[in-house]
Amino acid sequence: MVFDITSPSTFITEVSTFSISTLKKSTIKLKVVYIDGNFFVTRRNKESGWYKNLLNKNVAEIKINEKVFYGNAKELTDEKEIETVSNIKYKNNKKFEKRFGFKIRLLGEAL
Repeated sequence: MVFDITSPSTFITEVSTFSISTLKKSTIKLKVVYIDGNFFVTRRNKESGWYKNLLNKNVAEIKINEKVFYGNAKELTDEKEIETVSNIKYKNNKKFEKRFGFKIRLLGEAL
């Protein structure tokens, strides 16, 4: 799958996960990092709804150029990879803060 997105880059878009309790789709705007065909979402703790949802069900949807794509999310465990993502996502001291996140590999366009 090829996107007209510069790699590496960061942008704000809608990301959807599926609620732990209701299994309904939950959508939020997040700052996403794109690196070589992979999308990354991170945060400073694991307490948000979207993070917990991805831990429970590793399916995410991302809106790109007015189209929605679905993919599998894998929790980030490699500190070097998290550091790389933070350096792209932030240009201030936030890039030095501890982060948790997911790598999302898109599989196709959602119907």
